[in-house]
Amino acid sequence: MEPDDRRGWNEIASAAAVILAGVIVVVSFGFIASRAIRSNNHNPLPDPPPTVALGGATLPNASPGLIPLGSPSPSPTTSAPPPSSAVPSATSKKATTPPNNGAIAIATGGVPSTVDLTAEGTRDWVHWGEEGTFSLERDRNGGFAILEGTPSAPRFRHAFSPSLFRWTGGDPVGHSDGTTTGIRTCGTGNGFTISAPAATSDRTLRLYIGVLAARGTLSARLSAGSATASATLEQRDGTFRPAVFTLTYRAPKAAKINLSWTTTQAFGNGCGGVALEAATLH
Repeated sequence: MEPDDRRGWNEIASAAAVILAGVIVVVSFGFIASRAIRSNNHNPLPDPPPTVALGGATLPNASPGLIPLGSPSPSPTTSAPPPSSAVPSATSKKATTPPNNGAIAIATGGVPSTVDLTAEGTRDWVHWGEEGTFSLERDRNGGFAILEGTPSAPRFRHAFSPSLFRWTGGDPVGHSDGTTTGIRTCGTGNGFTISAPAATSDRTLRLYIGVLAARGTLSARLSAGSATASATLEQRDGTFRPAVFTLTYRAPKAAKINLSWTTTQAFGNGCGGVALEAATLH
């Protein structure tokens, strides 16, 4: 064979050897990879390194599984302001204010030996019975503030009072140095009614009364507002028992105080009942 031909075959043989060697390498790698995949169950992954080397952190289990997805963080919410109805308004505050019902207080006391009606009744005063059963002596400048209602029967003039009532500047009797007279009634349910002005400021009304063989009840109420009050006085025998009811009162507006002095029980077979002598307004 000629030298040139020999050189050509050598080059072809060298190239073929290189190709063959590459094929052998590829086939060998594939064979080794296939064996490794088939023997996966017999060659577990190595144990994880000790946690001490990882700063005490615990590694997750090597077994593959579902990765839990965290819930999305809720968006921050802004509290809604309370509805306007929850905030008390000036109107609702006014509605919760207790109503002004006025006030009445009654105190019972003894009658002094002499009562000066003019000095005590700075607004008005009245006296009953000086000149007769239906007579009424009063302050000439009192403006008829104290008024008696329609008289009830039976009605009598008496002179049982142990106290003296005196006055000046009266009408129709101009003055008195002292009288023991008054009026009375007999029997359960009979008595007297009286009225006087009421205002938002305190007023004081004194009512000079008595009982004889009876129990009497004084009832007071305002014509404006709902305030009421009552008091009783009792004398079981025929002895006259005097007393003074002192009423301190006020109303929510200009009004009147209305009084009822009534025999609630008469004792014995005589003329038991309540009596009325005088009244003053201060």
